[in-house]
Amino acid sequence: MTRIVIISHSHPNLRYGGGEVAAYRQFQHLLSLGEDAFFVGSTIGPEDSEKFFGRGQQVISFSPRDFCLQGKGMDSFKMEQAKVSDEDWLVEFLAAFKADVYHFHHFWNIGAGTIRRLRKLLPEARFICTLHELTAICANHGQMVKRSGELCYASSEVACAACLSRPPIDFVLRRARMIEMLALFDHLLSPSQFLKDRFEDWGVPKGRIGVIENGLDHRHDEVVESEAMLAQRSGRFAFFGQATPTKGLDVLIRAAALIEAREVELDRPLSIEIHGVDKDSFARMWPDLEVPKSVHFRGRYRPQDCVNIMRGYGWIIIPSVWWENSPVVIQEARAARTPMIASDIGGMAEKTMGWGIQFRVADPAALAEAILSVHGNVERLKEHVAMIDPPLDLAGFTEAWREACELSGTKARIVKGAKVA
Repeated sequence: MTRIVIISHSHPNLRYGGGEVAAYRQFQHLLSLGEDAFFVGSTIGPEDSEKFFGRGQQVISFSPRDFCLQGKGMDSFKMEQAKVSDEDWLVEFLAAFKADVYHFHHFWNIGAGTIRRLRKLLPEARFICTLHELTAICANHGQMVKRSGELCYASSEVACAACLSRPPIDFVLRRARMIEMLALFDHLLSPSQFLKDRFEDWGVPKGRIGVIENGLDHRHDEVVESEAMLAQRSGRFAFFGQATPTKGLDVLIRAAALIEAREVELDRPLSIEIHGVDKDSFARMWPDLEVPKSVHFRGRYRPQDCVNIMRGYGWIIIPSVWWENSPVVIQEARAARTPMIASDIGGMAEKTMGWGIQFRVADPAALAEAILSVHGNVERLKEHVAMIDPPLDLAGFTEAWREACELSGTKARIVKGAKVA
């Protein structure tokens, strides 16, 4: 039986983000199929390590197949472990699985050096990497957003030097190093065409990256709703996410304030509910921003409850101000058959095309107009619900993954032509 290790930069038991959730769902589905699968996640950095690890402890075992490593923190520019001893331990730990397939969902907290050494140590194993964002291209946390807050459309050594205050040669070397690391993988995957295109424009050879949307298990029952139920939903909007600057929650609050200030006559009350954030967290992030009466904070929610919660709303709003790749909230909204209002860039534009409504990114006035254009409009709600296709389920993802990575019932092939330092 083929042994598979799924490796993520974080562990969803400790932090809930799209990349680690996609990785963990893949692991759980492989286990349900009886596969010889393991999961290795990490804490994000020293702050989490202090919460969850005792002195000298390097790994938490959630089960005999499910591990979380103590993340030491990582320089996002070099993408390397700070200490050689930490890299030594990580290489030894991963190599001990003697797996046929190592599937990396990110390389943050793992390190380019770790991957290089592991590749040399296990030349017959299949190495796969899912690119969840733009860290290899952009040293500013992989967001392709300039320090000024302006969107960045393409990297270059001069532009990056001006943004991050480092000499251009540093970015020439970083790019060469990242491309060399990506060349060590047998297969590169992207959950969106947008991300694939960005990497090819940057320098990854065309044809190297396959596009497979992340899998999501769900029930897609056809529910017949009365006009009264649809009317109630049509006045309810929701945000699901975190209180981070790039998620654009402040754009949504400003849009709600603009609607309130206009004192427009609405057929039914406007309600905007914020899930995943409490009012205190929001106030710490944006202390000078007053919250309109139509906005209500609902705090944290269990990930497994998300789709059911979404079914109670007419529209889900995703106002992120950076190049989101393939946000899990979009898949969850599709599973809930709840249309979206989304920023018009990146994976958000790609993934909501046809069934969603898009507005100019970071523009509260444009978002306010989008909300008002559908508020209380039952016919528009029904029209957009009818256009929603269910997201790819985990069975479909696994089938596509096996085909793309040539894993159907075979052992990993020997890597030919990989340059291993």
